[in-house]
Amino acid sequence: MSFEVEYFQLTAADATNKYVALSGTPLVSNNVALDTISGTAQSLHNDFGVDGTKVKWDGTYALSSQMAESDRIRVIYDRS
Repeated sequence: MSFEVEYFQLTAADATNKYVALSGTPLVSNNVALDTISGTAQSLHNDFGVDGTKVKWDGTYALSSQMAESDRIRVIYDRS
C-alpha cells in the first residue's frame, strides 16, 4: 500500500465545479477519505463521491451547498 495525502485550498473554480482533481488515481474508489480542515471527516457516498481522479460533491451530496472558495480539505487514498 502506498497512501497518498493531498491538501487542497479550494479556488473559486473548484467551488463552482464542485470537485478537485487528484494527482493520481485511487486504487479502490471506495477507499478514499476526505476531511475538511478545521472540520470533521466526511462520509463517502453521502457527503462526497469519487469518479476516477475526481473527488466531487455535486448534486445530492451533503457537501454540495457547504463547500466554498478558500475552504481547505485533505484527501487520503491508496494509489499502489
